[in-house]
Amino acid sequence: MATVKVSTTKNGTRAMNYAEKRATVKDGLNCEINNAKNEMATVRSFYNKTDNIQAHLVIQSFSHEESQQLGAEKINHLGIELAQKIAPNHQIAVYTHTDKEHFHNHIVMNSVSFSDGSKYHQHHFFDHVKTLNDELAKEHGLSIVTESALERKTMAEIKLEKKGQIPWKQEIRNAVDSTMGDFSVNSYERFKACLNEKGVDVTIRGKNVTYELLDSKNKVRGVKLGEDYQKEPILTELSRRSNLGLQQTMSAEANQMRSNELRTAANQERQYQTRKKEFQKEIQQERYIDRGFSL
Repeated sequence: MATVKVSTTKNGTRAMNYAEKRATVKDGLNCEINNAKNEMATVRSFYNKTDNIQAHLVIQSFSHEESQQLGAEKINHLGIELAQKIAPNHQIAVYTHTDKEHFHNHIVMNSVSFSDGSKYHQHHFFDHVKTLNDELAKEHGLSIVTESALERKTMAEIKLEKKGQIPWKQEIRNAVDSTMGDFSVNSYERFKACLNEKGVDVTIRGKNVTYELLDSKNKVRGVKLGEDYQKEPILTELSRRSNLGLQQTMSAEANQMRSNELRTAANQERQYQTRKKEFQKEIQQERYIDRGFSL
């Protein structure tokens, strides 16, 4: 069975140093593994995106039986395959550890794309990675583990859910999920307005985001709800959508300008042809007059 855990780091180099020390096998996607730290840092510096989240981390673990069956080289290759599924346009290093019965990959993904400089964000990152990992397991005939989504739930929340009740924190998660599921929401102002319509207020102070249920006045920080509900993942995704919309608008404007240019050129050509015909007619008339013919 192949399972996954996910997290983020603000120090990509440190994460890679830790993973590399105990690695039996290592390989890279879109980077030379022995120079991966420098190559990733270069991309972040080139696009001036060195602060906040520098890398996304995935730990891909295998059962003892599958570890023995597959071996370190094959498990590392499965890590590369998962990396390709997650982010084909990012630099990713895969380090395979075999110092425990359960072999596992430390997958370190540069947060900045080498192709366009965009920062990676996938809402519900754990669910996304787990789905891709399950697909990979099926492709290779490995068993699949059913796990709940990576949300930070207390025992009280879990007990309420077992009774069929919705905890107030889950109400907030549901409101955020519904709002982020609407891809027309591409700014913090729009995000805040939509949440208000769902009975949730949101406030950003410094590095933290706080949600409040308007009816009950219950408050909670995003960090208590899970990674997808924290400040940076939310703002990063909203910024990505805003930039995408701007690019589409600029493309539409460029197409409109081109269309206008073509129409102008066509009109000018028609005017030229009309003047040309009129001029030819005038020349013909003058020739008739010169020959003594009357019109």
